Amino acid sequence: MRPTSLLLVLALGAGCAPHLSGEATPRRDVIHVGEARVELVSWPEDARSARQVARALAVALPRTTRWGRLDTPVVITIHPTHAALESAARRSGYDWLRAWARFSSIELQSPATWGLFGASDTQVIDLLTHELTHCVMYQRAAEEWTWSMKGIPLWFREGMASVTAGQGARRGTLDDLWRFYEQGLAADGAGDGEAGRGAARGRAARGLRSDGDPLADPEPLYQDRSEVVYGAAHHAFLFLLDRYGEARVREALARMHGGAVFARAFQDSFGISEAEFDADFRRYVLWRGWPRQE
Repeated sequence: MRPTSLLLVLALGAGCAPHLSGEATPRRDVIHVGEARVELVSWPEDARSARQVARALAVALPRTTRWGRLDTPVVITIHPTHAALESAARRSGYDWLRAWARFSSIELQSPATWGLFGASDTQVIDLLTHELTHCVMYQRAAEEWTWSMKGIPLWFREGMASVTAGQGARRGTLDDLWRFYEQGLAADGAGDGEAGRGAARGRAARGLRSDGDPLADPEPLYQDRSEVVYGAAHHAFLFLLDRYGEARVREALARMHGGAVFARAFQDSFGISEAEFDADFRRYVLWRGWPRQE
């Protein structure tokens, strides 16, 4: 592959939905990084954010190539407010959401609005790496009309993106995840004795939590306990890589692109069902199977 380069080709074009500020025609910047092509859509008030995103793409895109390349160009649209982002993402009440990725598009809340002083370059690079990893994964696993039907679980999608973006420091520790499971044991019928807690841990390892499980049943937790869902996804994907390696992940993506749904591709690539893997990871957490500092 030729050396990574950043080439901005500025072009004006119509075709987007009317902008909230009343500006009818957005600006479109075509950005090439290596072999990847991104179209950046923004409005005049977000010109500074558009320049920041363009710089960040030069760093973020090469980080995603460990899983493959982007065959289909991606359109990144910068939205001026969180409400505009939620409208484009068709999600409501997710105050923590900053972006939403699909097969060939990313809806992005303007980095200038992420905090009192806006977002740092590092924050934008990490978020774009995360979202572009979603696009790469969808494109390596499917076609534009089939990617949403592959049944890829949230832990795999978000774990791959979080690990690729190096966001472990934001995800909490395995001890934090252990505490989440331990706090749920009493509600799920754990007795005072060790035998009772052992039985409750066994149920938890099988994903039988009454209030949702971050791997097997994340939806009840996703909106209000996103830190648990994303933390479990990050650590589960690291667990997968440590046990099986990156080549098997790429094999699973290729099997899906060849027609298999996620469950079949996972079974054939890793030699274990997704449910069995989930249970292995939960046992690893519940019985604290990782090296710990005393």
